[in-house]
Amino acid sequence: MTQPINQPRNDDVVLGGHATISTGAVILGGLEGVRQHLTSPLTEQRIAALAEALHHGQRGLNLVIRALGDRAPEVRQAAYGLLQSHTEPKVIRAIEQFHIRTHYVRLQSLLATGQWKMADQETRVAMLKVYGLGLDAQLRGEQIEAFPSTDLRIIDQLWVKSSQGRFGFSVQKAIWQKYDRLYWNKSEVWRAFADRVGWRTHNLFVDNHWKRYGEITFSRNAPAGHMPFLGDKFGIFTVEAIVKRLGQCQ
Repeated sequence: MTQPINQPRNDDVVLGGHATISTGAVILGGLEGVRQHLTSPLTEQRIAALAEALHHGQRGLNLVIRALGDRAPEVRQAAYGLLQSHTEPKVIRAIEQFHIRTHYVRLQSLLATGQWKMADQETRVAMLKVYGLGLDAQLRGEQIEAFPSTDLRIIDQLWVKSSQGRFGFSVQKAIWQKYDRLYWNKSEVWRAFADRVGWRTHNLFVDNHWKRYGEITFSRNAPAGHMPFLGDKFGIFTVEAIVKRLGQCQ
């Protein structure tokens, strides 16, 4: 069949003012053409416009950031993929907000409403999910060493913000580092840290008792650094590894 005159073929470029494009086509017409295609009802057109947007400086970058909130998950994921190599503060903030909406909405809600025990459990679940692990699993040292920085920062920031600076990995990190510099013996560091955050019991009946999960105080009145605790399978060794990894991520 003869190709109709003035009708674009699949391998043609598409001008910014035209209404339709094919996936993989080149969008012409400058930034305004990109904007038009990002408002298209067709998912494929919006995805095709994202890569072109990055050729238009900060204004184009802002359009890709905005696409993280697109109604279609395919477009959101395409925007996320394009932004991964960018280190601008506004991009990092946008990616973290995207992660919260995608993976940490429940944790954010539990912390915001002061449901500390459920938030602690949700934190453990979220960290295991990063590696596709079940609830009975335990993070290994090498997994913590490679734990995604974005996820670790988000979890920590949600805890710190909701507790007004009382709880979170960075709070535990500051306490840990204080005793790590004070004592040369690692066992002394562990014991001093646990005493400081309230993970050990000292009284006339029970001395030097390491608390189990059921003995943790899930309240805002708990000592600073008391949470996240993350369950009996995590323990002090995990705290040390997380402290190290958080220092690399910040």
